Amino acid sequence: MIDTGSSVDLLFYDAFRRMGYPDSELKGAKTPLTGFAGDTTLAKGTISLIVEARGVRRLVDFVVVDRPAPFNAILGRPWLYGMKAVPSTYHQCVKFPSRGGIATIYGSQRTSRQCYRSGYDLIKKSDQ
Repeated sequence: MIDTGSSVDLLFYDAFRRMGYPDSELKGAKTPLTGFAGDTTLAKGTISLIVEARGVRRLVDFVVVDRPAPFNAILGRPWLYGMKAVPSTYHQCVKFPSRGGIATIYGSQRTSRQCYRSGYDLIKKSDQ
């Protein structure tokens, strides 16, 4: 997921574990992160991973958090700035310079709806 409001790039712990990384790969102290709703989560640490988008590779410092989420990671402002990317919520895409010109990654309305629904279900489940 791309989130222009996120001041960090997040990797969710479940995805971190499924990628086969041990906790010993996490660096740094457990630091608090405050979400949009004002809730605070302690980060488990950070990990640097290479992210490739349309042939452009960047080393990304992810903050790892152990929270349920309908997606694996959030690419926030640090990734967007590093890629010199321009996101468009209206067009559900992000554009950035690449060796072959301007690269575009398009979102999927179906996947977006599934993520929204999964996120809604997670909230409803936590309220009970």
